[in-house]
Amino acid sequence: MFAAALPAFADIHRGDVRIAWDQSTFQVMDSVAVSNADYKIEPNLCYPRAKHLSDGSILLSFENDHYGWDVYIRKSYDGGKTWTDARLLRKSHDCESTVGADKKVFVNPDYIQLASGRILMAWQWRYKKGYNDLPNTNRNCGIEMIYSDDSGETWSEPREVYRGRCWEPAFLELPSGEIQMYITDSQEIKDKGSFACTSVIRSFDGGKTWQGKEMCDNLDTEPISRTRWNGRGMDGMPTAVLLDGGRGIVVPLETWSGRDVYDISPIVVRTTMDINWKTADRGAALRANGGPDYPMKKQVNKDFKGFGPYSCKLSSGEMVILSNGMYKNESGVWVLVGDKDGDNFNCVSSAFDDGADGYWGSIDALNANELMATCSYRYRETPESAQRYKIMLIKGWLNRSRTIVRSKKAPAVQSLREFKPDGLWMLGKGFPGKVYVDFAYDPRYFYLTSYVFTDNIVSYSPENSDAAQILLNRAGKGTWKITVNAKGDYTVYKEDASSWKLLCWEYGKAEVKLFGSVNDDAGADVGYSALAALPWDLLGGAPKKGEQLRIHLRRIWKSGAKVKAKACREATEGENPDYPGEWLGVTLK
Repeated sequence: MFAAALPAFADIHRGDVRIAWDQSTFQVMDSVAVSNADYKIEPNLCYPRAKHLSDGSILLSFENDHYGWDVYIRKSYDGGKTWTDARLLRKSHDCESTVGADKKVFVNPDYIQLASGRILMAWQWRYKKGYNDLPNTNRNCGIEMIYSDDSGETWSEPREVYRGRCWEPAFLELPSGEIQMYITDSQEIKDKGSFACTSVIRSFDGGKTWQGKEMCDNLDTEPISRTRWNGRGMDGMPTAVLLDGGRGIVVPLETWSGRDVYDISPIVVRTTMDINWKTADRGAALRANGGPDYPMKKQVNKDFKGFGPYSCKLSSGEMVILSNGMYKNESGVWVLVGDKDGDNFNCVSSAFDDGADGYWGSIDALNANELMATCSYRYRETPESAQRYKIMLIKGWLNRSRTIVRSKKAPAVQSLREFKPDGLWMLGKGFPGKVYVDFAYDPRYFYLTSYVFTDNIVSYSPENSDAAQILLNRAGKGTWKITVNAKGDYTVYKEDASSWKLLCWEYGKAEVKLFGSVNDDAGADVGYSALAALPWDLLGGAPKKGEQLRIHLRRIWKSGAKVKAKACREATEGENPDYPGEWLGVTLK
């Protein structure tokens, strides 16, 4: 019996973006001051949605329990470092429903900023008891909407735009001006259970009317996806991405119910711009029989099983999905990077180290370099206390494939005190500190510039230091491991079967600029930069223009200045260090 051949170098390519989570930006919101309520503190925070606005601020919406009941917002004007007090937008209150005395509650706020600058925000409303009055459930639930024309500083009065049993409204704006609202459409009841699908309603006048009405209802929805199994069907929690270049619309969904849990969850469902979800029967066959068929509906990733997906699009066009669940049997809040066609989701990374019980988060690209992920975290203050939720947030840095132009001299090295990281690669999920790297080349040398930020610089041997490390592969020539420390020492190894063969130590010292002291735990350091000029003769010979290097970034940091203090390691997530085809590319121009 012959063993299966490993994929060839060119067959493993995993895209041009990797996410490096920045632990220095991690935050926990376990309570928040409220500026406009008859109470000062809200201690329960759930279902966060954090997105950038056109004025550079970040708007965060959330509710105060898993199932509601009140809707809040708060804002950040400094990239997420600090936040305003929360503002209460909609408060639950006593009322009457089909069952008599009841309470009206508000859940799942989400929003979009339109091209005009107006923000539309919607949430589910429902009567707490009446929702479960199944014969009348579609009278006891719906969607309210508000808008803001000043980046969320002031808001309109809430207005009901949809009546029917539903969950999780989310928006998309098309270039034509059409606004789509996607909902978990749970209007059908059978055997005392919900048979949900995902539906869309449309506005062509900026959100004034939906499906041509000031308030539409469950008979007006247009189903776009329904997963059926054993006679049941449920999918939902939609968010949508409009792909660049007229490639269409892609919506990730979870597929599950209390009775059945589907192995394929989450999925993506798609449509072309020409079809735009429209069918001759307005989705009647899809609602009755399930669909659409593969590949217009497919699993996100065969190794991932999760729920609560949320999506965004990067400035370069790639689609990204955040979802809580299990990736290769490990629980967490995971982020999968797709391509510009909203497909091939891999390069999987874990947004939160402490996110095993994280749920119902969001993700959004803040700018060309960064995105922000959020999730809800369920906990109890003591074993006897009531269950509560808090919000976790973290920013991710986008490492991208690079093209570097041949230079005539060694590159300039930035000062750490006036550092501009745009376009560089970063690692910083392990805490404390982070590293950035840059690359350059000329006919004689490959240049590796590393910027190591740490408040305690430790440096012994290169791999027993605070240091940047790369694996560098040249197709047909081999793989090298390069590590540079704060003393300017560097090592170069070449892979030999399953071993590393040392080629050199200090093949000419690296140029180092220190901002602090070395091996002094009492010092208050900033870090150091190091420029290593690596002869091409050491790395397989002179390069040719157009050659693509594959590089896998790692970092090493020490827990203290003692020689035997623990050395920790971090590597680029979403890449297998044994398969260079999975690494980011650096093309020599």
